[in-house]
Amino acid sequence: MKHAYLIIAHNEPDVLKTLLFMLDDERNDIYLHMDARAVELFNQFKDFQLKKGKLIILQNRIAVYWGDLSQVEVEYRLFEAALQNGPYAYYHLLSGVDLPIKTQDYIHEFFQKHAGKEFIGFWNEPSHRKDVYRKVYRYYLFTRYFKGGSSFVHGITAFTRNVCLGIQKLIKFRRKHVWDSFYKGFQWISITDSFCHYLVDKKAYIMKTFKYTLCPDEIFIQSLIWNSPFRENIYDLSDASKGSVRAIDWQRGSPYVWQLEDFEELKNSSCLFARKFSAKYPDIIERLFTFYSFSRQHM
Repeated sequence: MKHAYLIIAHNEPDVLKTLLFMLDDERNDIYLHMDARAVELFNQFKDFQLKKGKLIILQNRIAVYWGDLSQVEVEYRLFEAALQNGPYAYYHLLSGVDLPIKTQDYIHEFFQKHAGKEFIGFWNEPSHRKDVYRKVYRYYLFTRYFKGGSSFVHGITAFTRNVCLGIQKLIKFRRKHVWDSFYKGFQWISITDSFCHYLVDKKAYIMKTFKYTLCPDEIFIQSLIWNSPFRENIYDLSDASKGSVRAIDWQRGSPYVWQLEDFEELKNSSCLFARKFSAKYPDIIERLFTFYSFSRQHM
C-alpha cells in the first residue's frame, strides 16, 4: 500500500520544494495545503508537478493561525482528502519546513516492520501535564489573534482574554469534559489507516471539545488516542521524538532550526524526519538532499 504525506505550508518555498523532491516516489501520494494568506507561495506551487509521485494541492484553503482551532481544521482537511483516495498504509503529517532524514526505502521498510503502530509523540514532563490541563479546562477567547493582527485588535483581544482567564482562575472554574485525561505532544505524526478513519469519524466531537482551547493541535490527537481502543498501538510513550520518529529540538529553539554543523547528528538519528529547516541555512538542506539522493541511488 502507498503512503500519504500531508503537508501544511505557509512560507519557505525553497525548503518546501526540497521536501517535495525528497518525497517524490511512486509509493507516495502527497497532499499539500498552503495557507490562504500565502498567495505568492500558492502561485509558485499551484502547477508544480512531480516525476514519480502524485501531488494533490488542496483548493479549499483556509487561513491557519498559531494556537487556534484552525490548526485542527487544516489537519482534518488533509486527512479527509487523503481518505477519499485511500486506503494508505500510513498518513504522515508534516510541515512545509520538515525534511526526511532517511531514504524512502528505509522509511517504507520501517513502517512495514512496525505495521499497526501509531507514531504520535507525547510530552509527559510535569510542566507539560500542568500546561495541558490549564489549556483544556479554561476558555481561551480570540485565539486567532494571539499572535499577529493589528496592534489595536491584538491589544483589545489580549486584554479581554486575560480578564476572562483571570476571572476563571479566581473562581477556580473548570470546563466540563467527557474525557478525564488529556495529553499533549508533537503536532506532527504518522498514523495508520484505521486510526485515521477513527480520527475523522470523531471530527464533530473534537471540534466541539477543543473550541476555545489554546494550541489544540498539540492536544487533540494525543488525547483522542489515549481515550480510545488505539491506545495499545502507540509506538512509544516515553519520548516524544522517538514516539513520533521526528527530530525536533525544543531545547535550543522553539523549535531549533537545523544548521550544517548538525548534519552528523541528523544522519545518525534514529528518527525518520526532522523539523525545522530554513533557507537562512541552505547548506544543511543541500547537504541532506545530496546525501539522500546518493544513498537512494546506492540502495
